[in-house]
Amino acid sequence: MARCKWLRRIGWWTLYALAFGVIEATVVLYIRKLVGIEQGSGYESYLGGSLAGYGTGSLSETLRRTEILRVETLREAATILLLLGAACGAGSKPRERITLFCYTFAVWDLSYYLYLAAVTGFPRCLTATDVYFLIPAAWVGPVWFPVIIVMPAMIGISLWAARGGKPNCFLLRLGL
Repeated sequence: MARCKWLRRIGWWTLYALAFGVIEATVVLYIRKLVGIEQGSGYESYLGGSLAGYGTGSLSETLRRTEILRVETLREAATILLLLGAACGAGSKPRERITLFCYTFAVWDLSYYLYLAAVTGFPRCLTATDVYFLIPAAWVGPVWFPVIIVMPAMIGISLWAARGGKPNCFLLRLGL
């Protein structure tokens, strides 16, 4: 009985994260159109190849000139608050909140990339450069980093937190 309840709950969380990833990708699609990034193009083409790593000033300055930086920064903060608030509202214990946040973050981010790729053609490959966040400065890097490193790490953290919960958790039965 408890296992079915957990499966149903994680199913709803997965749907929440998938839907939120689609919403995020849609907003990014609108921003890309607004600032003139061609369908399927990466950010390098928009910035004339001047895209650097974490803290890149060229991206922040370009977004500031187009009057998007403040709005986009607030949207990103709101995104994290929505993910965190939902997990904290649903979880009754700190471990459960960590589990829900990390799991939701990973599924949200993956669905964001999949939907964005399906709709815009970007990213075309895992080596494409993306803008991860703008808080506290522009974080820029290859798509493979969140897909291969961050998302599995978030799932790993959520599994670790889940192990501290009920020993009958379906994830433990799967051997994870």
